[in-house]
Amino acid sequence: MDLHIDGPVASIGFDRPEKLHAIDAAGWGGLTRRVQEAGADTQVRAIILEGSERAFCAGNDIGEFLRLATQAQARDYFLGLVLPAMEAIVNCPVPIISAVRGPALGGGCEIVLVSDLAVAGDRTTFRLPEARIGVWPTVFAAAAPYTLSHKPAGHLALTSREMDAATALRSGLIHEVIGDDRVEAKAYELATTIAEGSRDAVRRTKRFTTARLRTDGMVAVRHALEELCDETLFKDDAIEGIDAFRNKRTPSFAAHA
Repeated sequence: MDLHIDGPVASIGFDRPEKLHAIDAAGWGGLTRRVQEAGADTQVRAIILEGSERAFCAGNDIGEFLRLATQAQARDYFLGLVLPAMEAIVNCPVPIISAVRGPALGGGCEIVLVSDLAVAGDRTTFRLPEARIGVWPTVFAAAAPYTLSHKPAGHLALTSREMDAATALRSGLIHEVIGDDRVEAKAYELATTIAEGSRDAVRRTKRFTTARLRTDGMVAVRHALEELCDETLFKDDAIEGIDAFRNKRTPSFAAHA
């Protein structure tokens, strides 16, 4: 992850464009450290998360799923790496803004969900494809009730269908849609506007606006990730779905019902 600090605004960039910024184990750890580093800088008033023109973030690198062989390894990955990154975003003392262009898939969509603000390009799309590989969007399913109403959240998480930026705006996943070429500039404008306010007031505002997500919501996220590791991974549907993804075929979940 790349961290750049420009006065009161910090920018954290996903740094795997060849993989559409899919995050591997090192990436989740890097995201946690970068958010904590920026949040601990007393000069920083707002943080921007950004990808590139091709994608915001494609979520978990599927290669990580292929390397998980035991429940202990799954817990180390999801509870030891993914969860701390999400907690770092939610618990960061300063607001975090997602500047979203291109697709935001799986964990990338979940990062947008737990960010304080999100501005998206008009050609941006959101998708939670996990159910198509026999798993489920755990962070989204657990955190969405604390950020979105259950119907749009359920539609995105249950269908695995793509959601365009306009629909994401109506659902509350993002707060503004803008031309693709202006996304980063708009995010920076928001960050500098926030930075003009009282440091203490901004931090207290974030603490209260995220109160239920920080407490009840993140407890639910931990429970969901535990359930994913203990009751979903290494079971028939996940084995079938991941194998189908690897071999570029349609999964046959009914055969394992």
